[in-house]
Amino acid sequence: MKKNKIIAFICAAICTVMLVIPAFAANTRASDQIRAYMMDTIVTEGAINIEFSMTGKHIMDKLGCESIYIYKKVGTAWVYNSSKTEDDTGMSASNKGYHGNTISLSGSAGVEYMVVVTVFAENDAGRDTRSQTFYVTGK
Repeated sequence: MKKNKIIAFICAAICTVMLVIPAFAANTRASDQIRAYMMDTIVTEGAINIEFSMTGKHIMDKLGCESIYIYKKVGTAWVYNSSKTEDDTGMSASNKGYHGNTISLSGSAGVEYMVVVTVFAENDAGRDTRSQTFYVTGK
């Protein structure tokens, strides 16, 4: 009986070690450029408000929102509606460690929209982006 308990303990220990080793081997650092980021959409009457923020690891050459693309649903297809890019007013900042803003684009009541938001941070080591897609209905 004691021998069975020892064998069971050894097997459990081996299984535990096998599960833990891959976790330590994984790269836990998200990015050389990005410390934190946030994206969200808030629908108000006649508008789709896209909130975003980007915090770089240090002072970045440029950071903020790379692009916002809005598509509206027509039948079963998504059709391009409007967009903003990083060089548009309020979308990005240079030589800062943080940039955040709310960009408002028009929306119609009852229309379904797909909003694709991409934020970025760029320095001498390169450029890193994160994207998120939101599905909203206009008010």
